Amino acid sequence: MIGKPVLRFLGCLVLGLFCLAPGRTVAAQEAADSSASSGALGPVPVRNRRPYNLLFLQFTPETGDILLRRAERFDLQLDVANNLLIPSPSSGATVVEDNEVQRLGVTWRRGIGHGTEVGVESALLWRNGGFIDPLLSGYHSLFGFQGDGPDNPAGRDAYSQYRSLLLLQDAQGNTLVHQGNAFGLGETTMTVKHRLIPANRRSALALRFGLKLPTGNTTQLLGSGSVDAGLSFDLRYSLRREIVLYANAGGILMGKAVRVPGAQSSMAQGFLGIEYHPNSRDSYLLQLDANSLAVRTGNSFADKVGSTATFGYKRLLDRSRILSLSFSENGDIHNYALPYFSNIAPDFTVTANLEWRR
Repeated sequence: MIGKPVLRFLGCLVLGLFCLAPGRTVAAQEAADSSASSGALGPVPVRNRRPYNLLFLQFTPETGDILLRRAERFDLQLDVANNLLIPSPSSGATVVEDNEVQRLGVTWRRGIGHGTEVGVESALLWRNGGFIDPLLSGYHSLFGFQGDGPDNPAGRDAYSQYRSLLLLQDAQGNTLVHQGNAFGLGETTMTVKHRLIPANRRSALALRFGLKLPTGNTTQLLGSGSVDAGLSFDLRYSLRREIVLYANAGGILMGKAVRVPGAQSSMAQGFLGIEYHPNSRDSYLLQLDANSLAVRTGNSFADKVGSTATFGYKRLLDRSRILSLSFSENGDIHNYALPYFSNIAPDFTVTANLEWRR
């Protein structure tokens, strides 16, 4: 578990930032917030969905904007992540991540005034053999991807399709993790987000505090069994009327994982996204996210930086609903030559999100 002094420090830091709100009246700032939108629809809320990452706190991409007092936002999101990571053993460590994870997430946020909003997110997870394997084989063939890079030297066709295996063995051959199919509630995250500077059409900056509760089943490896806490700075900056830049930078203190040897005690997370919205209803996004290790496996390739490249589309359906569609790639699209563009992550992730606001 995270120690009480650490939690007390984080709590005091967040409370202190709340007390340092900009010197404007609440009514004046909320009026500014209501007109701060530049027409952008914001980033797609998806990160690296590698199985080990799902055990710990993840700050999904967000803008620096805050919901107005009493305004609410609901998100229903489906992520389908196809994992295939079977690198050559390094120092004897064997890593097999060959499965698919379907994640159905629900998020609620509410503005509570004084430049602050609160939120709760939880999800159902289903780890299984999936259905994307044959589609990915055809996708790789269509675009000329060999599928036999350093993440899987034997090639995708060397293994049976629809397999569900999460395996980790140390250099002595001891099995540390051996999981197959699993279904159940994942971890639950509570957030508090506070405005740091007055928002306007050009920019917005906020600080997010997150607390992950251990609601996932540790026996099935759907949760870590411990509390995580962290902070994230969230920025929106308009480069031009139709081009908006987003950035998040954060750190997480992770509690001791019950059934995952090699789990780290802290993690750094970063995100950079750019949105092009040629009109008031459509947006196209390129997003890059990265994080330090969640679990050190002992395999030098599997323990490289985790990062994904996401290509997204958002459509404003009406005044209260936004549809988001995206797909994310790991480093096999460039044979791991550009690790800060995409690197260790699920082989392919597709995401659909429906957002309501009121």
